[in-house]
Amino acid sequence: MDKRTPNGNRTYTAGAAIIKGQPVKFSSGKVVPCTAANDAAIGIALDSAAADGDILPVAILGNFTGTVEVRVGGAVEAGAQIAADGTATAAASDVIIGRALEAGTAEGDMVEIAHQVGQVK
Repeated sequence: MDKRTPNGNRTYTAGAAIIKGQPVKFSSGKVVPCTAANDAAIGIALDSAAADGDILPVAILGNFTGTVEVRVGGAVEAGAQIAADGTATAAASDVIIGRALEAGTAEGDMVEIAHQVGQVK
């Protein structure tokens, strides 16, 4: 079964529970939530997955058409660089996944970002 779509998203098998808007990375052939600012994020969950084995649509960073909403890991200002764990970047080793197009005031807020292929700050 072809898992690709022309708008830059793809379906993957979740390796854990994932909440819509969380940045995700590969782990053992599945996708799991990014938990560190320097994780190798590949995309943003477009839906939630309740458990390991669920099928999950993912917006591929740098390939998905348009902007995407990310569940942030804390307060972020509009224009801030967003790290793989959804926080505003701070360390030189952070992997940048995009730039916030609006502010978020608390952990868990959904913030629109202009996304990019993850790269070390």
